[in-house]
Parts: sequence; structure tokens; C-alpha cells
Amino acid sequence: MFIRSTRVFIDGKLRPTCLSIHTGRIGGIHPYTYMKEEALDAGDWLILPAAIDVHTHMREPEAPKKEDFTTGSAAAIAGGVCAYLDMPNYRNPPTTTVGALTAKEALASQKSLCDFGFHFGATDENSDLIKRFQPSSVKGFMAETHSKLTLSKSGFERHFQAYNSKKPFLVHCEDPQVIEQNSKKHNNLEDIRDTHAALESINFINKLARRFNRRVHFVHLTTAAEIKAAKAGSKMMEPVGVGKPVPLHTTEVCTHHLFLSTSDLEKLKGYGAVNPPLRPRAELAKLWSNLKSVDCIATDHAPHTIEDKTQGAPGYPGIQTMYPLMLHAMLGKKIDLKEVVRLCSSGPANAFTMQRKGGIVAGNDADLVVFDPKDSWHITSDSLLSKCGWSPYEGWTLRGKILGTFVRGEQVYWDGEIIVKPGYGERIQRCEQIGNERLVLRKHAKER
Repeated sequence: MFIRSTRVFIDGKLRPTCLSIHTGRIGGIHPYTYMKEEALDAGDWLILPAAIDVHTHMREPEAPKKEDFTTGSAAAIAGGVCAYLDMPNYRNPPTTTVGALTAKEALASQKSLCDFGFHFGATDENSDLIKRFQPSSVKGFMAETHSKLTLSKSGFERHFQAYNSKKPFLVHCEDPQVIEQNSKKHNNLEDIRDTHAALESINFINKLARRFNRRVHFVHLTTAAEIKAAKAGSKMMEPVGVGKPVPLHTTEVCTHHLFLSTSDLEKLKGYGAVNPPLRPRAELAKLWSNLKSVDCIATDHAPHTIEDKTQGAPGYPGIQTMYPLMLHAMLGKKIDLKEVVRLCSSGPANAFTMQRKGGIVAGNDADLVVFDPKDSWHITSDSLLSKCGWSPYEGWTLRGKILGTFVRGEQVYWDGEIIVKPGYGERIQRCEQIGNERLVLRKHAKER
């Protein structure tokens, strides 16, 4: 297969190019006139690397009435996302055992429309399991999360010692003591879970990470001060396996903390609860100006039913709107295209050492997005493919429109239509899987 455009994003620039695709991968990058008669011609539409969302809650198997791997991945590919990583903090069951992980992998293999992967959950009781298992990435919480993933300080110490220091340990940083003190004086999320709670937690995790010289990924940071604290003392290191050097401390920012603030809570009409909460509008400008110190944009895609939201459930759906929002900002000259691609595509691929993902490079998977900068997208409930059926951005009109998405060379989405069937998605290959994880998963599957 051959696809060409006058504006293909390669090596940080848009240029006339023809791409050849062989067995799902980019076989070659050629002059625009190469194989002119055989090529699918995208004209002046932009061909960009597809996005990757490393922070999602696809709700299956715990709460499929909110989302499942098919509807969540449908929203992903409609938003130009070729792959996602799913979080472990479910209650029934949390992804804290090999059995729970293999069950989720089996479900996603049957139902996902795009590529997928999983973070493993850390509890105060499973550090010995993680030491033997050595999963690709591990997630832990400092503050209460209504699941087994809330770790004590001694629990973090055990896990930081047991888990391979070159693999990413994800931390949700909010200090429980600060939250408890704030809750005695305030009754709203914005004041209870304030920036002070985040900074206290980040400083503790940084100190512990330096002691063990280990990799940490700080999830959903909300302010410039948090980014600066998280990056303190970070250096470049070689990850496990064959991968590019990555920062010892990597960071992510979610789109809702870039595009929404406490000023929007009234407009959200009771749907505004999210954790960490929205910050004052003055913080948004500082956050945008510090994105060069951020490794990736993510969504914390957390679909809830409208009934759940009216009862105060925290979280927003976001996987379908992440890339469109960032490209909208690019067209409004708030950020340049090179930075958007780094934050949404190459950055997440590098932070989690994904093989063959994150850029239009010969040998990489042909994960592509066709984007029309002259069109627009009016966000309505009818245009959203998440099962929850709502978005905090409903009613917004975004500049530019994602017309189509390719995953491993296959056209999976085009102009509102899902083209592939559930089960097309494959598990993302990550360099960390050279360790024990794949061996243990195969052994567990065989025993079952």
C-alpha cells in the first residue's frame, strides 16, 4: 500500500512525501511522486503520527455499563488514538494479580479496535509478587482511591526496592495528611485536594526515588509548580531492553487541566468533579508555558454514566477529544505542531518504551492520522463514541477535523465510520517485557 500527501509529518516538519506500507509497518519514506498511480492521495490533508493515550480507565470488566474495550477503543480511533494503556485501579477485581491481568488481556484481545496495554497495580501486600513478576509498569496511589492501590509510605519503600528500578513506577501524588487537614476546613474538592497536597506528595516520592535511583512517572500533574518539583534531580537513563534514553522522572498533563479551570465549573452544571480537581484559570497559562518540561499528554479517560456524575463521581471521558483539542490549540497558534506530536505521540511511546510506536519512521507501525485543518468539529453527544455519551467539551467547536485513522497500516476509521471489527487490536510490545512478565503470563495461561 502507498499513501501520499503534500504535508506528511516527518522529522519534525511537514513535507511532500509518499509512504510505502508493508505488513503493517512503514516500509519506506519516498518522494511525493513515488508510485504516483498506485498511491492513495490525501492531497493537502495532513498525515500525522497517531496519538497514544497512556492513562485510561476502560471500565472492563468492572463496570461495562460505563465503557468497555470496544466502545472505549472506538472513541480512541475516532480521536486519532492508535493505542492506549489501561489503569489497574478497579475494585472488582483490581489488576493486582496475574489472573486479573490475563483476564483483562483476553477481553481486550477479543474486543479492542486498536492496540492496548496495561499497568499493574501495587498494594501494600503484593510487593513480593511484583518482585517475581516484574510487569512492564506499576501504579500506586498515595491518597485514598477506594481500592487496594492506596499505598502506605512503607509500602512505597518496599515496592521501590522490589521493582526493577529502570521500569516506570506510576504515582498518583496527593498527600493523605494534607487532604485530611483540608477536609476539616473545606467541603469542595478544589480546596481539599489542593496543590499543596500534590507538592507534599511529589517531594516525598522524589526523595524516595533518589534513594533507590529509580524511574517514576508522575501522572496528571495540574500546575507548573508540580512539574518543576517532579522534574527536580531528573537525569537521562537507559531503560530496560533496547530503547531510547528516557528521563528518570517522566511527567504527564491531562487535557482537561489545560482547557478547563474552576471558572468552568458553573457551566459544567454539576458534572465538574474530577481528581485531581480543576485549578484556577491563572494556573492554565503557567501550565501551557511549561509544557516543554512535560513528557506526554494523557486523558485519565474516566467515563461515568450521567446518573453517576449527578451523584458526584469524579472523572471525565477524554480519549476522543485529546488529539483534536491539541490540534485545535496548534491551529490557534497556542502551541506548534512539533510539540503536539511530541506530547501526544513520540513522548508517550518513549516514556513507556513502546516498540515501533510514536512516529512516521521506516520500520515503525503505520499508525497514522489524516487531518483536515480547514474543516471543523462541533462536539455533540451524537458525535461521541464513548458509551457514557457525554463530554465536558460538549458544545465546543474545534478547528480542524480528524478524517481517518490507520493502525498498523489498516484503515480503522474514516469520516465517522468504524471500519475494523472488535479484536483487531493487539497488545503493545514494550521493551520492558524482555523481563519476567511474558514468561509468567504464558505460564499462567497454560495452567488455566
